[in-house]
Amino acid sequence: MSPHQLEKLFTEGTINEDTLVDILHQCSVVPLLYDEGSQITVDDFYSRLENPLEGEVSEAAQALYATVVQAFRRFAEPESYELLQDCISLQEDLCMTGVLSVSDWIEWLVQAAAGETSLPTADFHSLFEDLPEGYMMQDFHDDLTYILEQPENPKYDEAVKQQQLLYTQLGVTD
Repeated sequence: MSPHQLEKLFTEGTINEDTLVDILHQCSVVPLLYDEGSQITVDDFYSRLENPLEGEVSEAAQALYATVVQAFRRFAEPESYELLQDCISLQEDLCMTGVLSVSDWIEWLVQAAAGETSLPTADFHSLFEDLPEGYMMQDFHDDLTYILEQPENPKYDEAVKQQQLLYTQLGVTD
C-alpha cells in the first residue's frame, strides 16, 4: 500500500482529522528519540499513537512509517539525521498551517527515502551574520517569517528569495 493512501482515507472520511494529525505528528516526534538513523523502526511510530489503527488505515500508516524509516536510514549519520529531523518537523508545521499539503509532504518523504531528493540547504549567511551554534532550518524559517512581516525591512527581497528556495526544497508546490 502507498503512504499516499492516508490522504485518500481522510478525504473519504475513513479517518478523522485528529487521527491523521496523530499519524503525521509521529513522523516528527519519534525521530527525536534517536541520535542517528540506524535504530529507528516502524514499531517506534506505532507505539506512540494515541489510538490503535486497524485495516486500511493501519496499512497506510505502516507504509508511511516504513518510508520515514527508510529516509532516516538513508540519512543515518548524526549530522544529516539531525537535518532531516529538523526538516520533517518544519514540514509538519507547514502542513498544519496549510502551506504544505499532506500529499506533497508524503511525496517528499517518498523521494527522500528513494534517494530522489537531497536534504535542503540554505544560505543562512545571505541574511544573517552572527548565528548561534545549532542554528537550524526551523530557526531560519522563523527568522524569514519575521522579516517577511516587515516589507520595509532591507532584507525583505532576499528573505522572499530564500523562503521560496526553502519551500521548493521542502516539497511545497503552491
